[in-house]
This record gives sequence, structure tokens and C-alpha cells, in this order.
Amino acid sequence: MGHQIQSFKGHNSSVQSVTFSTNGQLILTGSADNTAKLWDLSGQVLQTFTSHTSIVTSVAFSPDNKKIITGSWDNTAKLWDLQGSELHTLRGHVHFVNVVSFSPDGKYVLTGSEDNTTKLWSTATGQELATLIAIDSTDWVVTSPSGLFDASPGAMKLMHYVVGLDVIELDQLKERYYEPGLLAKVMGFDKGELRNVSAFTEVALHPEINASIEKDRLNITLTERSGGQGKLSLFINGKEVQEDINPKRLKSLNLGLNAFAKYYRTDTTNTLALRVYNAEGWLKSQAFELDYMPAYATSAGKPAGTAKTIPRMFALVVGTSNYAGERLDLRFADLDAEAMAKAFRQTGSALFGSDRTQVHLLSTTGSGEASSKTNIQKAFSDIAAQAQPQDVLVVFFSGHGLAYGPAEKEQFYYLTKDIGSEDLSDPVVRDNYTISSNEFTQWLTAIPARKQVMILDACNAGKVVESLATIAQKNLDPSQIRALDRMKDRTGMFILTGSAADKVSYEASQYGQGLLTYSLLQGMSGLALTEGKRVDVMTLFQYSRDKVPELAKGIGGVQTPVLAFPTGGASFDIGIVNEQVKIPVAQVKPVFIRNVFQDEESFDDVLRLTDALENYFREITANGAQAQLIFVDVKEYENGYSMKGRYAIKGEAVEVRGRLFKGKESQGEFQVTGKKSDVRGLAEAILGKVSGMVKY
Repeated sequence: MGHQIQSFKGHNSSVQSVTFSTNGQLILTGSADNTAKLWDLSGQVLQTFTSHTSIVTSVAFSPDNKKIITGSWDNTAKLWDLQGSELHTLRGHVHFVNVVSFSPDGKYVLTGSEDNTTKLWSTATGQELATLIAIDSTDWVVTSPSGLFDASPGAMKLMHYVVGLDVIELDQLKERYYEPGLLAKVMGFDKGELRNVSAFTEVALHPEINASIEKDRLNITLTERSGGQGKLSLFINGKEVQEDINPKRLKSLNLGLNAFAKYYRTDTTNTLALRVYNAEGWLKSQAFELDYMPAYATSAGKPAGTAKTIPRMFALVVGTSNYAGERLDLRFADLDAEAMAKAFRQTGSALFGSDRTQVHLLSTTGSGEASSKTNIQKAFSDIAAQAQPQDVLVVFFSGHGLAYGPAEKEQFYYLTKDIGSEDLSDPVVRDNYTISSNEFTQWLTAIPARKQVMILDACNAGKVVESLATIAQKNLDPSQIRALDRMKDRTGMFILTGSAADKVSYEASQYGQGLLTYSLLQGMSGLALTEGKRVDVMTLFQYSRDKVPELAKGIGGVQTPVLAFPTGGASFDIGIVNEQVKIPVAQVKPVFIRNVFQDEESFDDVLRLTDALENYFREITANGAQAQLIFVDVKEYENGYSMKGRYAIKGEAVEVRGRLFKGKESQGEFQVTGKKSDVRGLAEAILGKVSGMVKY
């Protein structure tokens, strides 16, 4: 049975909260008498904190026991020193503050309120840093006082912003206020700078739209408001078909609809939508929608025919391993593209039929068309000339990808085969040897297919511009995410990006395939199929997003894939896996890393045996999924194999003694002999000897 050791009397009403200091020597209480009190263990009141105007519901000590925080039903929290001096009043909640806490390092204070928000504050200044809003168990929003926000995809669909009587989806403020990784930046875990933006209340409104259709012509009237008039975009069945149909910024216009015939469906009513931007181009209206059936597709006012049009699948698969020079060369990009092309061709044929499945493969293997910008653009044009609205488009790119440009206009660039470095400062180089996210958007928009999928298995190659100096330590940086997100919103496209930090981490795979490619093929082979063994886009993408970090365990720099999908977009199938489909997924292979060999007398590698081994390993690795082993040019790799040894030269004869390691554990010793004039033969003999010692 418990016994009362001490009684603490001093409050004039019920005690609401009690806590000990971190050293256990002090007690802090909060009361319904609107005060908090500090006590020693003998029950003596050391200090009373008296400026709240309602019940003190929560109290906490700082980790160093030099400050306290109190939360109250007066909607505020207060920071105090132990002498009773009020340091800061934390104002911002609009309902009771029920929970307060310090961060473990004491730099921050968290407050929780019945207004369903949690706020982060600076202990030193009392300044509000961020507001956290939990929508449900998976969706969330983070905002900053300046107006920046980060949010889960689901939250962006659920929330909105109100200006007067205008309702604006939170999603519509991305271009100006979206800051991925906002909380990490606010707390200093991410050293990137926060953009300087105007407050949320300063919203320059777009014009109002009024429109009607008469005899295959679209009549539009625009009424300007505070934000002036910007571009006017036209969408057909959810896909942007023309970015700006009003370049002259007319207040009224009449548009012939037959010019967009290739985008219309004739088996059902089409939905046209207009969205107008403000003059600065960062805010767009909600969609003004109209139903439309072209006159040529109707008979007596009804759709011409009731038979459902059978869709086709078009796939454009691009891999670039061999760049100009050797600096950017990769090993797996071409092989990954070939494997994905084979998988798309087989699974697509099983669903759409072989005669209705077209797969275009461009690479740098030497066979077939090369992955130059000219050829890639032509492939997009060829598909645009054939595709219909009911068709499916799948685009896969593997190789190098970079972000470049000033912060607000920064774009993602895919590097084609003719580029030799990651320096994109020359506009001629960018125009001729790279594909920007804007160009991707234009080329994809020209393709009528409403169901579109893009997979970018592209690595970042070092420092691009000074503002991206830390890109190698992050996921896709915020500018890349915004660039890809803009493309997604404008084309109705599902996007999966598998950004790796650099060339080494991109290829540090024990499968002979890039990690994103391997995860996709693994999912298609049976681990991410829906009922009926169908390849569903969202199911496959979610599997890959979750699987890549698991596969990358122990490989520094490989990042979590980023998944983006169009607002309101429903997933769809892109293939079926039946008995005839053989997915070219690779098997786990032993990974070898850097080796060290020295001459016993000179303590130097006079024969360059280490280099010979590396070259031999690279030749084997170049076989990708068919390789017997994988070589990664790093010092450490979880469970990677390496060799250390010495050799003795006696005339023409060479005797090598070495030891094989797995991680830091020895797997045993080996010994081989060879000729001084045949270092390549020595390398082959060493690998032949240790192959039997490797655990597969």
C-alpha cells in the first residue's frame, strides 16, 4: 500500500497537471486557479506563475531545468524562467492549449491544442516556426507563418483555401508556396534555405470564367480581378491539350473546337475544362467544365455507335549508358531499358494484344536507334500521330538526371547520349543534348492518350549549381519535386522517380540492375500484381517506393523513390502476367568492392594487379542481370566481398597470397601462381580461386 510522503498545498482550485524536473529535485503543478507553482520536495512553494487568464492545463521543464512552459485554456502557452519572469507568450492557437513539451535539446517547444493543431516554437525567441495538422492517420499538413506549406498527397486533395467567396484548392498554391521537407528545414535537419514568399493572405486572384458551347464553338468571357489576367488553359477529358488558348489576353474569345478532334472520344460525352491564371502565373482557377460531343460524332443527337473502342498501349523506353567521353558512363541504364522494354512488351501484349502493343526502345548499346534527343523527340511525335484518347502511354527513362536553373524556374533535365558533363550552364548544350521537364510536358501533352505513366530511373551526378550543393545527401530536391509535380498536374500522368545521389549509388546493386528497375520487375513478376495477375499502376508504384529503401540498405546515398499522381486520377492496368510472360528479373549476386595487392619487397603494386582485377570485374559486371558478380567502386559495402594480398616476383614467375573478406570477416586464404607478363591471367586465376569461397 502506498503512503503519503508529502502534501503540497497552495492552489485555490483543482490541480490539472503535475511533472518532475529532469533531475527529480523540483515539482511543477498547473491549476484551475489560473496559476502554476514550483515546489521543492519538502512541499515548499518556490515560485508562483500568475499571468494566465484561464486554467493552466499542462506544464513542463526544459531539459536543463532552467525554464518551464505552461499551457492554458486562455489559448496561449508561456515560457518562464524559474524566478517567475515571463520570457515569452506563445500566441497563435484559437482554442485551448492542452499539451506542452520541450524538444530533447531544449531548442524548441511543442504545443497541442483543441483547435486540432500542433505548433512548433523557438525557445530562444518565442517565435512560431511551424504548424502541424494531422488530417488522419496517414495524411498531414505543415505550414509556416510566412505561408510555405508541405503536405501529403491525400491532404492536398482534402484541404482548400478561401479568399473572400473564392474557394482555392490548397493544391493550387503549390507553384508559389509548396516547400517539400518544410519541417526538416525549419528545425535545421535540412540545411536548404526557405524561400522568401508573401503571406497567404496576399493572394492575387485570377479572372472569373464564363463559357458556353454553340455549334462546335467555345465562347469564353473573362472578368479580371485583383491578380490580372494570365494564360488560359484548355483540358479535354482531364488532359491539358493546349497550355494557353488566349495569348493575346482578350477579355472574350471564340474558339473552334474541331481543331482538337484527335483528343475527343466518340463513344461517350467529352468533358472540356478551362482554367485561367492570374497575371503572375502562380495561381489558377478551379476548372470551369462543359460537356461536349462533336457534331460529326452524333446522329439524331446520340453518340455514333455504342461499341467500346479497344485501347492500345504505346511504350517509349529509353536508356543511356554510353555518354560522350567517359565521365558520365553508366553500366546498367541500357540493360535496364532493355529489360523494361521486354517486360512492357510481354505484359502489354497479354492485356491489349500483340497487335495493339507498340514498344519503342532507344539506347546506346549499338543495336537499334540511339537515345539522342532527336530520336527521342521523333519517337514522341510518332506516338502522337497514332495514339487516341482511349489509349495507354508508358514512358521509361534510365540514365542521368539533373536539376538546373534559378529557384523559381528550376527544371528537371534528362541527359541524352551526346552530353559529356553535368555542367548545364551552356544553353546550346541544354537545348541540344538534354530534355527538360517543360519539353517532356509539351511532348506528352501532344499525345492524346489520357492514361499516361512516366518512370524516371535517373541519378543525380554531383554538384549542379551552388544552391544544390547538398543534393547528393537528399532525395529529389524540392525544386525537382515541384518541377515533376507541375508536369504531373498538366498531363494527367502517374510519375515514379527513383533518384539516386550519384553514379556509384545508382549502380550499387547486387542484382545487376538499377534498384528502381529491379523493384519494378520484381513487382511485375508476381509480388505486386492485383487480382487476375494484372499490373496495376498504383499497386506497382507503391511496391517499388516501399521496396527500394529496403534493397538499398547498406548502400550510402540511394534514396526513396518519389511517387506523384494526378489529382482525382484513378489507377489503371498496363499489363497482365500469364503463363507466356517471362519477366527478366535478376537474381542476387555477390558484390565485390575495391581490392588491395602489393609487392612484398616494394610494398607497392608494381604489377598493377589491383587495376587488372578491377578491369576484369568491370567487364563481368557489364553483363548486368546476366553477370556472375557485381563490382562497385567503393571502400565499404554491407556484406561486400574484397581481397587483400601480396605477391612475390621471381624472374618471370609470380606467386600471389591473399585473403578473401566478406565485410570485415575473413572467408579464408588463397594462393595462385602466374607470369609477370600476364597480369590479366593472374587476375582471372585469382577470381577463379575465390569464386569457390563465395557464399551465394
